[in-house]
Amino acid sequence: MISQPFSRGISFRLARAGVVLVLVLGGALTTAQLYLDYRAQLSTLDRLAHQVLQAAVPPATRAVHTLDGDMSEEVVDGLLAYGFITDARIQDEVGNTLAHGQQPPQLAGRSWLASYLKPTYRHYIQHLTLPGYGNQQAGAISFSVEVHSALNGFYERSGVVILTGMLRNLLLLALLLAVFYFLLTRPLVRMLRDIQSIEPADPGRRRIAVPHAEQNDELSQLAGSANQLLGAVEEAFEKRRAVESALRESERAIRQIIDELPAMVALCEFGGRIEFANQNMAMFFGYTREELTGLNISQLGMSVLAVGDEQGVGKLVTSGFEGFFLSASGDNHYLQAQAQPIQLQDKTLVLLVANDISGRREAEEKMAHMAYHDALTDLPNRVQLVERLEQEMVRSRRYRYYGAILFIDLDHFKTINDSLGHPVGDQLLQQVAQRLSSMVRGDDVVARLSGDEFVVVLTRLDSERETAALQAGEVAEKIRLSLGDPYPYEDIQLHVSCSIGVVLFSDEETSVHELLRFADTAMYQSKEKGRDAIEFFNTDMADRVASQLRMQGELHQALEEQQFRLYWQPRINVDDGRIEGAEALLRWQHPQRGLIEPGEFLPVLEASGLMVDVGQWVIAEGCAQVRALVQNGLWVPGMKLSLNLSPRQFRCQTFVEEVSAVLDAAQLPPGAIDLEVTEGVVIQNIDEAIGIMQRLRGLGISFSLDDFGTGYSSISYLKRLPVSSLKIDSSFVRDVVDDNSDRILVETIITMGQLLGLKVVAEGVEDRMQLDVLRAYGCDSYQGNYFSEPVPLAEFEKLLAISAPGAMAARN
Repeated sequence: MISQPFSRGISFRLARAGVVLVLVLGGALTTAQLYLDYRAQLSTLDRLAHQVLQAAVPPATRAVHTLDGDMSEEVVDGLLAYGFITDARIQDEVGNTLAHGQQPPQLAGRSWLASYLKPTYRHYIQHLTLPGYGNQQAGAISFSVEVHSALNGFYERSGVVILTGMLRNLLLLALLLAVFYFLLTRPLVRMLRDIQSIEPADPGRRRIAVPHAEQNDELSQLAGSANQLLGAVEEAFEKRRAVESALRESERAIRQIIDELPAMVALCEFGGRIEFANQNMAMFFGYTREELTGLNISQLGMSVLAVGDEQGVGKLVTSGFEGFFLSASGDNHYLQAQAQPIQLQDKTLVLLVANDISGRREAEEKMAHMAYHDALTDLPNRVQLVERLEQEMVRSRRYRYYGAILFIDLDHFKTINDSLGHPVGDQLLQQVAQRLSSMVRGDDVVARLSGDEFVVVLTRLDSERETAALQAGEVAEKIRLSLGDPYPYEDIQLHVSCSIGVVLFSDEETSVHELLRFADTAMYQSKEKGRDAIEFFNTDMADRVASQLRMQGELHQALEEQQFRLYWQPRINVDDGRIEGAEALLRWQHPQRGLIEPGEFLPVLEASGLMVDVGQWVIAEGCAQVRALVQNGLWVPGMKLSLNLSPRQFRCQTFVEEVSAVLDAAQLPPGAIDLEVTEGVVIQNIDEAIGIMQRLRGLGISFSLDDFGTGYSSISYLKRLPVSSLKIDSSFVRDVVDDNSDRILVETIITMGQLLGLKVVAEGVEDRMQLDVLRAYGCDSYQGNYFSEPVPLAEFEKLLAISAPGAMAARN
């Protein structure tokens, strides 16, 4: 309890204020009263002096008129008889003193107050006039009065007034203080003691005593209000304790939730000192939560938070960072963190939330790597190749040196894939990538475009074109020889060769894609010359490429505008010379160039991807024309129309359905359509090819194996294929008369066909001697200019009309 010194108590201060007020107020009132009495006494004195003076004027006038000195003395003595008159004088008209007298002020009997005052005098004078002389002065009478002696009685009364007033005021003050003490001070002291005895933690247990409760005065109201306030405070404390208890429970729950979060959470001061950290962060860095509290966040490697103080909070709105951090296990983890200033209890703190995104970052890096690398070989892919090549072209132009692009394609790689399976082909491609990477310099680029196509970019060759070309050729030859070495796989050795197209680049204004196209063109030129070779790109190739691009556009237009035509080349029975059918051959009726042979546009058609659409048009148009011949009675049972199939068309997923739709629309006789396939088409995936052919045979379609003898010519697959005839390539028929090897090969093919129960058709028969050899070996049918070159449908109809068996026999 706090003790209050008396000098600071309210009673002392009231007493002190009362004394001051009594002294000031009583002194002021007494002074005012005395001053008024003093003025009244002075007025009384003046009236008395004037009365005395008026009484002395008549005798003084006679004394002056008669110049009677004795009478003048008597008048002066009479005036001095008044004790308060200290000096009296009578003068004639010229100022001569007739009588004069004075006496000292009377000091005996003066009051104590007047004795301390300095004598003060007042003077009175009266001019004397004689009757009958008008206003002419005859002399003057005057006297002086000592004021304090004259007012001695007033001073005696004033002293009593002052003393009695002071005693009265002091008594009143004492009474007031006693009243104040009993009515105010003592109850206030008691209330103060009650207030000081209240426990802050339990304000409702004690109450303040209510003084004068029956009077309901201000003190009792104050005490009552204070007790009500204490009750309200106690109620508020109860609510607050309940809220605090709920908050503690909530805080425990929140802490538990934060501890269970997969993220790392910390609360730090702006300087970096950790005030709170969850369990995940403690476990990650190898501390307990208690050990982390108080550490600086920079000790964990996150010094990004130590960036200023609270004055800089306006500048730090959000702060994110990420990087590698060492965990307690010693592993590097990639963390992504976010720092956010927050206000807690009037204090600015930083909330840090960190997540371990090592897995996501690894996936992102892998995705970024995959975006620029080939998944199988891990070589740069086309995207990275283009970027690197663009950079290298800029450098070569700046520093004036040549570089080279080597476009590499593996020969017959598809055969390995089809025969041994894609896993074997993938292993071979990986070995090819390793060999290529080991044969170039660090600045060079090795990339895989797709499938079995690779590109090598040779950088910083010579500044002379010829020398740079020689260097590129040497590297290309080393690559060709290296890729030609055997590739071990289990207990066998795989062999592939490669075709390489080379193009140089330096300061020419050529785009990357144009250079790659040029190199691709040179590579295909190498394949056309026999594969396993190196070919440099030249201007003729560029012209040929440009021509092919123009032709591609014209071929699109030709298909849209129906510029294609079917020409019919009859197929003739060797024995009786009758027409057994025909082969439909594609021709292009160009608006400006006229009729274009297939050898000129078929490669472009195949390369452009239009061959599928054009091939479907050929089948539909061929069936429609056969339907017209049937209706005209020119197409007899047993005749067949042979239609050539391209590899892409045969492999098309909807090929069987499209052919079926065409046959349903044409309503042709059974066996009227014969489809010709090459050995290369069926050998790529023989099982799939047999499945497609079996489905089409169910639709009444027969198959011929075209260009037999130019490919594999293997009986092992031939006996499995559902074909009805073999077609001997014209290259064997051409020299069958003079070349013994061709003759033996033709005889072998015919004999093989007979043994397998297949019809044999010879192509390219130009003269009678060729036909005689074929007839001697037992060939069934032939085609060629000896009978007729390919003709339009109208001329073929004429041939059908005149092809009687007798006429054909005579011609043969």
